[in-house]
Amino acid sequence: MDPQELSNWKLLAKSMEEDGSTDSWFYRRARAIADGKPDPMPNISELMPNSDVDQAS
Repeated sequence: MDPQELSNWKLLAKSMEEDGSTDSWFYRRARAIADGKPDPMPNISELMPNSDVDQAS
């Protein structure tokens, strides 16, 4: 992840905290990324196990 993208996630997490909008999957994702933790967003194969999307190699 480039520095600008990381900066955007940090700003987003902070803004959501200031607004009190912390009860969402999107906030949890923003906070994890801003804190340097792995992105908790599931892979497409986890969301759609019968999909051929990840098998196109």
